[in-house]
Parts: sequence; C-alpha cells; structure tokens
Amino acid sequence: MKNTAFRSLGLITLIILLSISLLCGCSQKLSSDFDEEEVKKATENVISLLNARDSEGVKQLCTAQMKDLLTDDVFSKIYASLDDGGNYQEIKDISIGGTTDKSSEEEFAVVVAKAKYEIRTFTFTITFTKQMKLAGLYYK
Repeated sequence: MKNTAFRSLGLITLIILLSISLLCGCSQKLSSDFDEEEVKKATENVISLLNARDSEGVKQLCTAQMKDLLTDDVFSKIYASLDDGGNYQEIKDISIGGTTDKSSEEEFAVVVAKAKYEIRTFTFTITFTKQMKLAGLYYK
C-alpha cells in the first residue's frame, strides 16, 4: 500500500515538474506556429473532459509521455479535487503565451485558465505541442 502511495506521489510530482519545466519563460509571446483560437478551444475541451470525468478522452489528446503519467490514480485525485470545488460554472479568464524547451528547442503553447466552480476557483496550467497534443497539465 505504501509503495503505491509513493508511486502515485512520484507521478504527480513528475507531472508538476514537467509542467513547471515547460513554463520556464512562459511570458514569451505565443509562436506564430499556433492559432490562438485553436489553443483556447483545446483548453476549454480539456477542462470540459476533466469535468465530465472522461479520462480516456483526455488521454487521447496527450503526448505519449503524458499518457504514461496520467494514470487512473492520478485522474482519481484530480476528480476528487474538482468534486471539492462543487459544480463547474465557467471559465473566467484565459491567458495564452508560449515557451521553448531549452534542451529540445521545441515550442509550446502555455495556457493559464481560471475555472470557477460553486465553492472555489481552480487555476489550470495547460501546455500544448505544435501538433496540439496535451504536454502538460497542472491545477491548483
């Protein structure tokens, strides 16, 4: 049991670290290789899938690395947090920027979206590749 808990904690930490590493320099302007409206719609879609508890739908959007990191246990923790927020109401604010991974020089779109729920507001940080694959997911 302890081994599973440590493994889950390790995966969540890895997801957070991946997201943070992609965010370095997130104040950069969005690359012209991205369509801002497409990025916004993809963000809304990810949040909708999470609210619908559609783990498979989210995984279909992911890069291979993110698919491996988003286990059923991780999804359970995400859904439990969202449940604590109450009923979903709306996305209040979306900010879109860009970043470049220093080691691979790959460009990403980074979105910070504030989603209002009945009891609290969650801030989602969602990262997409140029192919619009989900490469990072963090919420607080």
